[in-house]
Amino acid sequence: MLDVNLFNSGDVVAVSLSGGKDSMCLLSLLLNNAKKLGITVKAINIDHSIRGIESENDSKFVKEYCQSFAVPLYFKKVDAISYSKQNGYTLEQGARELRYSIFKEAIKSGFCTKVATAHHANDNFETVLFNIFRGSGVQGLTGIKAVSNGVVRPLLNATKNEIEEYIVANAIPFVEDSTNSLDDYTRNYIRLNVAPLILEKFNGAVNSVNRLTRTISEEDEFLNELAKNAIAKFDGNYCLPTTLQSVIFKRATILILKELGVTKDYEKVHIDGAFSLISLKNGSQITLPSGIFCVREYDYIVFYKNREAPLTPTYNFSVGEFDFNDSLIKIERVEKREDGLFIDENKVPKNSVIRARQNGDLFTKFSGGTKKLKDYLIDKKIPKLKRDSLVVLASGSDILAIFGVEISDKVKCDSQTKSILKLTAIKKQ
Repeated sequence: MLDVNLFNSGDVVAVSLSGGKDSMCLLSLLLNNAKKLGITVKAINIDHSIRGIESENDSKFVKEYCQSFAVPLYFKKVDAISYSKQNGYTLEQGARELRYSIFKEAIKSGFCTKVATAHHANDNFETVLFNIFRGSGVQGLTGIKAVSNGVVRPLLNATKNEIEEYIVANAIPFVEDSTNSLDDYTRNYIRLNVAPLILEKFNGAVNSVNRLTRTISEEDEFLNELAKNAIAKFDGNYCLPTTLQSVIFKRATILILKELGVTKDYEKVHIDGAFSLISLKNGSQITLPSGIFCVREYDYIVFYKNREAPLTPTYNFSVGEFDFNDSLIKIERVEKREDGLFIDENKVPKNSVIRARQNGDLFTKFSGGTKKLKDYLIDKKIPKLKRDSLVVLASGSDILAIFGVEISDKVKCDSQTKSILKLTAIKKQ
């Protein structure tokens, strides 16, 4: 029944002990195998304050049982009802959040090195059903993980029937949670009404689903590894090649969002939106949760956090038209100068590019004298909103022209000019 591979000699394992059959069975199994496994067994009990005096009595039962077997106990009382309301969770979600935060606390405090919960095969079966019904993707079919964030689940291969048989055979006392018989909680509804009908028709369904989750978990880990390897990082920003297949791209997008601190607020529409940029033009962008922007930049989709997305990608200098977010930039050869901005093509360095302005840019005024571009624009009394959307012709940090504003003295036309270029910035409607 017990998956001993989840333990190492020297582990200090705290059982999440509610007093119910499952957790009492787990505690008994670990105590009986502690010497052989080389582990120390402790317990954690949490009163969620959901059932009033009944919750208090359950915790009292756990405390007395642990005392009788000299099992060190880590006890916490929380208000799951208030916490759930304050954070917009269902009571199930809120209680789980509190529970796992206490597990982390117990590990961090040094009380234990691992927490063991009594999730079993039937729980896994019900979890997969729940995930299917709520529209989960492939990852929802991996079921309950045997190990995650310091929590182990040694009974995942044991069925509910095997646990109950163990309880009876070993005369282990337990308490009953009255809410387990109520079907107003989603999981309870599945446990009490849906699962029995399935198991009546397919009595091997629990083991079949467990085999399925193990297979899918292996494939899921493989795909996640491919997704991790696909992520690049340039200038501190996460990037994904536009050549990725959709399944890898979307998984990688989720991994990036999690790295950027977005763990719950994203939806399928956000992931699909990021992928849609692959088929859009350079400079296209979407907004993702938590102030993250996703931008198409040549052969990459780039993710930016807590900053405005770049105005455009960078284009190599050439004659032609260049599409920016709100402007169309035109560079064309002309025979003579009339109205507009004109430069000497032969004075433009070969490494020059067309891009949005950046911090550190320098500008040599038409009449001479170099200063920071930002200061020049302020001197020209150009509003900040317009400054932020300006497009420039640049060689490194040296600004050769500000489209729609001015050209640098370094590229001005003179009597020796043989090729004249006209620079135009057309505002889109």
